[in-house]
Amino acid sequence: MKIISVRDPAGIWRKRVNPALDDFEERSTLILTEEHENVLRQAQGRRLLSSTVNAYVHARERIVGFGQGGSESMTIFIRKDGHDAITVRKILSEALTTARWDPAGTGVMLPPFAKARKQAEFLQGLPEPVRHNFPLVYDVEERRIPSTDGTHREVIYEMSYVDGEEVSRFIERNSPPAAVTARLYEVIIRTLHENIHTVHRLPAPGDTLETSYFAKIEERLNLCRRTAPATFNGDLLDTEEIVIDGRPYRNAGPLLRAFRARADYRRILEPRYHSLVMGDTNTENIKVADTGPLLRAQRLIEAGAPADEVTQALEAITAHSVGIKFLDPRAIGYQGEGKQTRDDPMYDNKPWHNSIGHYDEIHYEQFDLRVRTGGGRTPDVSIIFRDGNPYQRAYRIRDVTEADEPVDQARPDGMEDHFAGVMTRAYGLDRPHPPFLDQDPYWLIRFVFMMGTHFTAMPPFHFQAELDGTLIDTFQTQRRPVAIYCMGIKWLNWALQMLEGTRTTFLGLPVPPLPWHNDGRTSR
Repeated sequence: MKIISVRDPAGIWRKRVNPALDDFEERSTLILTEEHENVLRQAQGRRLLSSTVNAYVHARERIVGFGQGGSESMTIFIRKDGHDAITVRKILSEALTTARWDPAGTGVMLPPFAKARKQAEFLQGLPEPVRHNFPLVYDVEERRIPSTDGTHREVIYEMSYVDGEEVSRFIERNSPPAAVTARLYEVIIRTLHENIHTVHRLPAPGDTLETSYFAKIEERLNLCRRTAPATFNGDLLDTEEIVIDGRPYRNAGPLLRAFRARADYRRILEPRYHSLVMGDTNTENIKVADTGPLLRAQRLIEAGAPADEVTQALEAITAHSVGIKFLDPRAIGYQGEGKQTRDDPMYDNKPWHNSIGHYDEIHYEQFDLRVRTGGGRTPDVSIIFRDGNPYQRAYRIRDVTEADEPVDQARPDGMEDHFAGVMTRAYGLDRPHPPFLDQDPYWLIRFVFMMGTHFTAMPPFHFQAELDGTLIDTFQTQRRPVAIYCMGIKWLNWALQMLEGTRTTFLGLPVPPLPWHNDGRTSR
C-alpha cells in the first residue's frame, strides 16, 4: 500500500500543490484500461483484491469479461494471444467460498471445489443428442494453494465460450414485457422437457424425498449455523412459527415433520422417474444466442401493435430462433454425480424462481430487510423490494399467492398471470389425455414443494465475506441468505397447504384432487 499525505485541502482539487498526489493520479490514469476496470469491478463486487482475481490469469492472456452467478464460483472470459476465440475459465476454490463446507462432504453437501470436477465430468459425458445444448470442456486442473491456515483446494476448468446473452442479464437490461419473458420460459421449459428429460430415463427408486430434499435442507441449514451462528441460530430457525411480511408461517422444523409424518404425503411428492437433468436452470445459467426475436416482440408490444402481429412475433420466439444454451450444470443427482447425474426433472423448473420467487431481486440486493428475533419471540422478517427496480418492472410480481388474490389470465400483466398458460403449453396439458399427467399427475404440488426446498437449502451459497475473508455475522450484512431462507419457508407452507386441502388453486391452475380430501375442504 502506498500512503500519500495530504496536508492542505487545496491539494485535492488543484494540481501542482501536492506533487506526490499529482504523480499518483497520472499513473492511475495511464493504467485505467477497460480490462483493469473489469477486474476492479469484479473484485469489489466479490469483496476480493484485484490481485486475487489476476492470480487466475496467465501471461499472454487478456480478460474480456466475467460471468455472473450465485454459487461462489468465479468465471473469467479470457482471450489468449494468437487466438480469436474466447475461453471460459471457471474457478471453484476453498479460498473463494464463505460457508464452512466439509472438504469430505458428498452428495448434496459436496463442497464447491469438488463440485467443479463433477461439472466437468457431466459436460464431458453428455450423450450426442443433447451435447449441442451445452458448452464443451477443454482442460481440468486440480491443485492446492498455500494459505495462512494451511492449504486450500481448488478446481479450475476451461470450456468453450457460448456467445449470446444470459437471460437474467437480458431481462435486467431491457425490462421486456412479461409476455416476452413468459414465451421465453415456455421455450426453455419445453426444451428441457422434450430434449433433456427424455435422456437416461429410469423409474425412480423411491427415496428421492429424503435424500435430495429433506436431508439436504437439514444439512444445509446446519452449515448455515456453523457459518453465521449469530444470524442463523435457534431464534430464527428453531421456532414453531415465523412471521414473514406480516403473515405467520410454519418454520422449517414443523414443516419437515409434517411432510415426513404421513406416507400418503410422501407418495404424492415422490417422483415417479429420474432422468438426465441440467440441475441449475437459474436464468443466469441460460443463454440465448440471438436476442433479436425477443426485442422485436418487445417493440411491437410497447408500440401497441395489433394483436395478430404481437402473437406472430411471440410465436417466432423458438428454441432454434433464439438459440438456447445451458451453462452451469449442478452435476449432482440422486446417488450419482458427474456423468452419472440423474434426478427428479421437476428440479429443472427453476426459471420461475428468478421471477415469481423474487430470486433476481434478492441476488442483486434490490431489497431491504427488517428482522426482529430473540427473547423468546416469534421471529418477524420483512423483505421490502425496492420500487422501480429493473426486475420489478419486467416481472411485475404482485405476490398474489401470498395475498390470496386471483391471477388475470384473460388480461395478463405480470409473470404470475402467465404461469398457467406457460406450463399448460410447455407440458401439453391442453391435449386430450396428456401423457405428462399420466407420468406426473401431482406435478403442480411437486413444483411448489420443489421451489420451497430449493430456496430453503440455498442460503449457504449466498453468504458474503469481507476483504480479509472474515464474515460479519449480522442480519443486515447477511440479508441475502436470510431472505432466500424466508422465500423457501413460504413455498413449503403453500405446498403443505395443498396436501392438507386448504389451498386448492395455484396461479390459475387447480390443485389436483387428492384421495383423502372430502368435498368440504376450504378453497384458498
